Amino acid sequence: MKSRIVIPTASGERISYDIATHHGHTGSQLRIVLATNEEPFERWLFYLLREVGAHVVTDAPDEFRRKLGLGESEAGVVDEHAVDALIDSTTT
Repeated sequence: MKSRIVIPTASGERISYDIATHHGHTGSQLRIVLATNEEPFERWLFYLLREVGAHVVTDAPDEFRRKLGLGESEAGVVDEHAVDALIDSTTT
C-alpha cells in the first residue's frame, strides 16, 4: 500500500509526507515518515490534520481505512487512481 498525507499551509502551499506500513510482533502499524525519523500515524492524528484541511492519498483506500480503524465512507481518504484520472482529464 502506498499512501501519503497532504497538508495545506497558511501560505497556500501543500506539504506531503509518506505514510508507511510497518509489520512487527504486535501486527502492522501505520507510520508517518518525517525527514529524520518515523512516528506512529494514528486515528487521532488523522482527525486532527483533517480538521486543518489535510487528506490522505492512497492506492488502497479501503485497506488504509481498515488499518486506521475508520468507517467505509470516512472523509479525507482519497483514491490515488481517482486523482490520476482527474489530472489526466484536465491535461487533455
